Amino acid sequence: MSGKASPASIAAMYQEALLAHHRAPHNRREMSDATSSAVFKNPVCGDEIRVFVRVDGGQLVDVSFTGRGCSVATASASMMTDALCGGSVSDALATADAIDRMLATGDADVALPATLSPLRGVTPFAGRHGCARMAWQALREALA
Repeated sequence: MSGKASPASIAAMYQEALLAHHRAPHNRREMSDATSSAVFKNPVCGDEIRVFVRVDGGQLVDVSFTGRGCSVATASASMMTDALCGGSVSDALATADAIDRMLATGDADVALPATLSPLRGVTPFAGRHGCARMAWQALREALA
């Protein structure tokens, strides 16, 4: 045995991580002391995600979200809050660009924080790319 995980086992691992974030999303809450927030609505399905950020000195001190979305939209928002809280605004925007690049190209070599790796499981499903991007689009608006 090679010790290397099969593509099917990797896909199953990603799917389970996405479902875990959907079932028990992290940082799903309104933020009363946010410095900014923005909402992104998916006109196709009616899903809506609002992202709250608290920025201090170019750092994302806190990131949270509210709204309703499918399993992919909710999981992406949850993972985003985990990955970005405590980091810089410029790193957050670079990560948002990396997510877009990964989804657009399917490039498995796009560098992502480990907490966002399960989003790689969405790349084969073009119809779900918009769901995965919702929170990231709201984040960009909140940081603009």
